[in-house]
Amino acid sequence: MSILEWKEIIDVAIKVEEQSITLYTMALNNAKYPSSKVFLKQLVDEEKRHKNKLEEIMKDQTKILELGSHGGAAKDLKIIDMLLGTSLSSNADYQAILVYATKREKSTYDYYKTLALGFKGTKTGALFSKLAEEELEHKNKLEKEYDDCILKEN
Repeated sequence: MSILEWKEIIDVAIKVEEQSITLYTMALNNAKYPSSKVFLKQLVDEEKRHKNKLEEIMKDQTKILELGSHGGAAKDLKIIDMLLGTSLSSNADYQAILVYATKREKSTYDYYKTLALGFKGTKTGALFSKLAEEELEHKNKLEKEYDDCILKEN
C-alpha cells in the first residue's frame, strides 16, 4: 500500500472523528442539564483526542501502537442495540442524546470492523481493528451512562 493510500485511509477516519466532535458539540450546546453538559464535554474531549492520535499516525505510522485499549478489549454491552434510533433535535432530552450517540458509535464501530476484516493481516487491517476497538469503548461508556442515568431512574 502506498503512502498516499495510507494517508487517504487515515483522512477518512479523521473525518469520521470530526463528525462525532460536531455531533457531540451540537448536543452539548443544546443540552439543558448540567450533568448532560459534563458528560457530553467528556465525549467531545475524547473524540478530539482520538482525532489527534489519527493526525499523529498520519505523520508517523508507528503511532498506531497508541490506538486501542491497553487494558483489554472493551465489551459490547448491547443495552441500546434493540432500541429504535432517534434523531437529535435541538430540544432532545438526555435519553435521546444517549441513544443517538450510542447508535452512532455502534455504526462507526461496525464500519471500522468491516474495514478491518477487509484488510485482515495488513497494517491497514490492524489500524481499523484498533479504531473499531476505540469506538466500542465509546459505545460502552455511553451504554453505562444510559444504564446509570436512564434505566436506574425507571
